[in-house]
Amino acid sequence: MDALKLLRELVEIDTAINPAEGKYPDAAALSIVREEAESLGFTCELIRDGGLNHMLAHRGEGEPRLLLMAHLDTVPFNRDEWSHDPLKLTVEGEKAYGRGALDDKGNVAAILSALGEAGDGEGTIMLAITMDEEAGGRGAKLIRDRLAEESRMPAMVVNADGNGMVIINRRRGVFEAYISVPSAASMIRGVTRRVEFRLDYKVRPPHHAAYFLPGVDSHPLIALSQFVRVNDAHVSELGGSWLKTNVIPSIVWGNVVIEDPTGDFVPVDEGLTALIKAVVPLTRPVIRGKAPSEYGINATPNYYRRRGESHELVLDIRAMTDDEAEVRRAIEEQLGDLEAEVQLHGGGGYLFTSQSSNLVKAAMDALRKIGVAPQVVEMNGASDSRYFSPLGIDAIDFGPRGGNIHGPNEYVDIKSLELTIKFYAKLVEAVMTPKAHR
Repeated sequence: MDALKLLRELVEIDTAINPAEGKYPDAAALSIVREEAESLGFTCELIRDGGLNHMLAHRGEGEPRLLLMAHLDTVPFNRDEWSHDPLKLTVEGEKAYGRGALDDKGNVAAILSALGEAGDGEGTIMLAITMDEEAGGRGAKLIRDRLAEESRMPAMVVNADGNGMVIINRRRGVFEAYISVPSAASMIRGVTRRVEFRLDYKVRPPHHAAYFLPGVDSHPLIALSQFVRVNDAHVSELGGSWLKTNVIPSIVWGNVVIEDPTGDFVPVDEGLTALIKAVVPLTRPVIRGKAPSEYGINATPNYYRRRGESHELVLDIRAMTDDEAEVRRAIEEQLGDLEAEVQLHGGGGYLFTSQSSNLVKAAMDALRKIGVAPQVVEMNGASDSRYFSPLGIDAIDFGPRGGNIHGPNEYVDIKSLELTIKFYAKLVEAVMTPKAHR
């Protein structure tokens, strides 16, 4: 199978998802993947959830059971920020650019290519392709529940939703906190200013919210919040490049009013002002985790919208916990006396697999066989493996090298993609033989 050809076909199909804007993936991408899987001897079934389909397939019978997962949906994009057409795979040197090239269509192409190369061992290989990983991952949970109901739970899970050609054995859980406050129109005497802040970084662009590192990166809305707090300013309007709840806006602006007895009377919104002032404490919640994390806790305010007579802000929260009550407590504590409605979504678990597990050891050996020095690391973003790890199932995430995940000019390294195919093939062969389970 030509992985680059398959990747090209998948990138050309718009699978961006953003339920808040009524945007859902084009199902044609899943049809292509299903056809490829069936050509490799897989029996495929579709699991329908509302207007989306997810695919669960299997080849072989009995134990051991290995589940390979990946997703086809992508985050939205702003064409004006791209140097290339995001819906056309553009190859320049060793880089292939396009939305989803790295996250996660490159991985889908790599998995299918590897399954065409891997020799058949004993047991069952299962393949799950979902269409909503970037919007909460409900599809992976439905697949897990289906497997549990049918007593077909896997012994191991390889989630092809990583990057960097490193073995990812730890990832935090993710929650979304929807915080709403009522609008409160008022008039004050002052001077109006338009204040604008841009995403700034010192090491790499943290377009994906999970990669934001306080102290290294500067979030534009947090900066605006601090400006309003320091200057005791009032806000009449808030705008920015709002793409999705887990995509940090590249620019945020606000029309603010600084009180001045010599100024004119101008309208402001005290509800919006209070919400923006609350951003600084909201991005510093004290959440008690259930496992250690190198990255601690992330809480980034990435999406805002006016909803009728209310203002709604969405916090993307990353922590090593699945305890929704604990996260809610921490958020409400930071809100203090601000009267706000809080809705919490997400959770489901987190990825934490011992480095001494058989799966991690097999993955390390597979990397050595293809000439890559193995590294076992914690990765920033959450993943669908969180639905299996808390059940005691060994799980890892993996993927090729590339850059600009969730941002403009996303790309995958082509040589790395080729090595990733070899890695998956070696790993499948290792864990699907009786020797690997003695």
